[in-house]
Amino acid sequence: MINKKTILFGLAFFGILAILVYPSKFGKKIRQKTKIELLGTGLIKPKIVANTPSSEIVSFNYEGSLLTFEGIPVNLEDYSGKTLFINIWASWCGPCRAEMPYINSLYEKLKDNPDVEFLMIAIDEDFEKSKSYVGNKNFTFPIFHAYEGLNSSLHTKVIPMTVVVSPQGNIVFNDKGMNNFDTEEFRNFLLSQ
Repeated sequence: MINKKTILFGLAFFGILAILVYPSKFGKKIRQKTKIELLGTGLIKPKIVANTPSSEIVSFNYEGSLLTFEGIPVNLEDYSGKTLFINIWASWCGPCRAEMPYINSLYEKLKDNPDVEFLMIAIDEDFEKSKSYVGNKNFTFPIFHAYEGLNSSLHTKVIPMTVVVSPQGNIVFNDKGMNNFDTEEFRNFLLSQ
């Protein structure tokens, strides 16, 4: 039988260990791996906040060009009037890679909808690395390269970053960090724009 002293000692030991490990690089790796595991369970999902009359409406900046997978330049303004799911990512980014299977699954369910466009914008300096990563994973969503950089609506210091733009040109969702976007709630949110 375990006595109270042993239980208290164990709790104190693990408490001190947690305090020492949590802020370290090792602790960061543990937190990241835990979040990736939770992502697959569906416990982590995007928090959709409805715009209220008091919400500030932010217009999307359609300035700029992207390169398609085939190397063809396209203008962001070519996508105005549609619901846009935009994800900023890089092949070297662990959280970006972790959320991609969910984004690909979401894309597969919505790809035939002419009112929704997916813009998976790679920020790798070498676009060939981005293309190779997506090809090796057999992802089917369209990828683009930010060869001119990112405009004011897409500029970020944190990736992955996901933005949803309404057909009216307003940013209706902005999220930094990985998420499981392949939920019924998020699909309905995209389709309701």
